[in-house]
Amino acid sequence: MNLACLLNVIEGDKWLNTTIRSSNGTHHGAAARGNTALDECIWFVFCTMHGISFGEFMPRGAPGRVIACICAALGYWFVILMMCIVLLSQLPGEKTPTMLSVLRRTFNAVWPSYLIVIGLIAGIGVTMGPFVSKDPYGPNKWPTGFYWMWCVVHRMPYGDIFPNSPEARAITFPAGIIGLLYMPYALALVAVRCPTEEQHAALLGHLCENPEDALGHGYIVPKGGNYIVPKVPTEEQSRNGSARELQLKTGP
Repeated sequence: MNLACLLNVIEGDKWLNTTIRSSNGTHHGAAARGNTALDECIWFVFCTMHGISFGEFMPRGAPGRVIACICAALGYWFVILMMCIVLLSQLPGEKTPTMLSVLRRTFNAVWPSYLIVIGLIAGIGVTMGPFVSKDPYGPNKWPTGFYWMWCVVHRMPYGDIFPNSPEARAITFPAGIIGLLYMPYALALVAVRCPTEEQHAALLGHLCENPEDALGHGYIVPKGGNYIVPKVPTEEQSRNGSARELQLKTGP
């Protein structure tokens, strides 16, 4: 909502009663109606963050494109965070995840790799301005290329800037693949656990006291089914941090 209000303050006047200017000078899309473009800005932000941009409204200047890039990134990461919540809730020995704990864990796990992705977007994007379609709202320089590359990698191109040269189309292939494959890669980074010896011992102790957690919170034990009895490790096994052996025994 705040981003929509900010977009309305910055570009609302440009959206009122005017359609989108295309690269060849024609106009298309929809025009904002009424005394303010706030409702159209809310619609634009909502669609962008949910990955369903229709292209009837687009940013019409550098400040609006910055807001559009933020919305695209928030929508991209929101999906990853929701999948991380499900993932962490199923890992054995994990506490019930909260939004704050997932945000903290995800940030700590992915920020180095995401910085590399941003570096690739910036390094390649700033050179792509002359190779993409004519920018209807400014010269085809590095901001145009960066904006286009950011939208492609975050899976939210609006269609105002598109690849219309062999060079730009060749870059679109790996950019689209990176944007798609980075999502499961981020999940894998979050799922990897590298505990200290103390944390490992604490986890084994927790599983010993709560053997049902060894199957994950999503596992529903059938009525009258088997139950898990942990075999208590020796002092030597605990000191070496070896995995606890679990034996299945038939229930009554």
